[in-house]
Amino acid sequence: MPYSRIREAPESSSAATLRAVVAALNDAWHAPQHSTPTEKRLSQFTQYLPEAITRRAVARTVRKRALAPALARYVKSEGLARQAVSHYEQVDGRIGYPAIIIGAPNGGVAYLAALMGAAFLPAYFLLSFADHTEPDDVASYHAHGSDLIDTILAANSDLLAINHYDPIHDRFLVEEVNHVRLKLLAMPEAYQQFIERHLTRGGVIFYIDNSYPWLQYHIRDRHMFQVGGLGGFNIHDYLRGSKKIDAWLTAQKSEHRGGWSLPGYDLMETPESEWGSLPQFREAVKDFAEIGGYQFKAINGAHPDEFSALAYTAYLWESRMHGRKPNGVLVECFSQINPTAALRADLLPLWMPFNTQDSLDYFASMTPYIPKNLPVGLSLLANFTQTPDLPPALAWKEVGEKIGPVHWIGVHPKRYPMDIPAIFDYAPELQQWVQEHPGQEPRPHLSPEELLEMIKYLNHHGSRLFTYLLNSSDDDDEEQRIADDAPLINVYEMAE
Repeated sequence: MPYSRIREAPESSSAATLRAVVAALNDAWHAPQHSTPTEKRLSQFTQYLPEAITRRAVARTVRKRALAPALARYVKSEGLARQAVSHYEQVDGRIGYPAIIIGAPNGGVAYLAALMGAAFLPAYFLLSFADHTEPDDVASYHAHGSDLIDTILAANSDLLAINHYDPIHDRFLVEEVNHVRLKLLAMPEAYQQFIERHLTRGGVIFYIDNSYPWLQYHIRDRHMFQVGGLGGFNIHDYLRGSKKIDAWLTAQKSEHRGGWSLPGYDLMETPESEWGSLPQFREAVKDFAEIGGYQFKAINGAHPDEFSALAYTAYLWESRMHGRKPNGVLVECFSQINPTAALRADLLPLWMPFNTQDSLDYFASMTPYIPKNLPVGLSLLANFTQTPDLPPALAWKEVGEKIGPVHWIGVHPKRYPMDIPAIFDYAPELQQWVQEHPGQEPRPHLSPEELLEMIKYLNHHGSRLFTYLLNSSDDDDEEQRIADDAPLINVYEMAE
């Protein structure tokens, strides 16, 4: 069975991060969703259809692209790793990388890798298997997922599997597919060979260690089940329900109440499925680095927001270091990641884990650290579900206008979040916006040593570092100053 038939779900954070980095290294564009010309043309007609029909069209596409459950017996960790490194065959003229980043994926990591000219290797993969289930039937979802996971783990002693079920944010997805996230416990041979061949002598292996936690059901050894995920609700809201969730379920014409739980299994606090890093894999990477004589640096964070803030700081730092003036701010969401735009147009990137209220709050919290009067490219994720923690599009616009004029990219605010054309329009509209806001060329890369120096300053000064970075031009704007007693953004601990 060829490994090419077992593909990671394109909408996953790990696939998007990997593909966005490869595109940036090749000075190309990352399209989160590939489509045929016919699909793109047909998507334009969905804006005139009732939401129910639109949602059924999306579900049909999701089901069509999912993996057949029978393929579970062919899943191999080494095959998934080989697929990951094979993406770098597309990068032209690359002999060695100054650094290789490995670990938890997220948009901030993609932007860091692109700015350093570094490769990224994900620590886990999401497989979506075709499986029609009622969206509130957690027991059936678990039973079907267990069959898949039992088959996969029997052939892969180096994987931990998480059956991820989110009946709120992924509601239209869990009706059609069963999500199985596979996390590496050991260094695949394909990763070892890639690093040995492509990391320059004296290069650095950066390990992305995201400790963001979640309560998961322990099904058996190396098999976990997660209900819910990052957004406007905590794990207890998911497990027990809430008045807000019940009201939303009523609007969804569901009679389900009282949360989604799995009686008979113990709950354990573990690294979250989508974003969290496994300590065992960190040790495996560290051991490989020590044996191979590579530098090992772990970038530790407690939330994906922290890696977004770190990447934003790095782009601001690089602009200041090389005397470049930022040309705008690019706000992207989840799988919509395009570092090429920031590199070509001197944009400051701010990536959001999702389009929920907590991400909007993070966006608002970062506005004091962003230069004012810059154009803001705002690209929200059309997720086709009006979740109870989803702020309206105009709420995002109001926050963006605290920085400068807002330009919608991809999504149309009046159709959001049921905007199918936005999936296909995102990359072309971003390219057009970049052409209209060209930056200085060429864009210098940030070396690993320069990133480490920046992190040292950030650890010491926290948000006060931005007083220097934002007021480095000749026209010193007092309104952009940040007081010495401003709250610190989260500190990034560098570990040997």
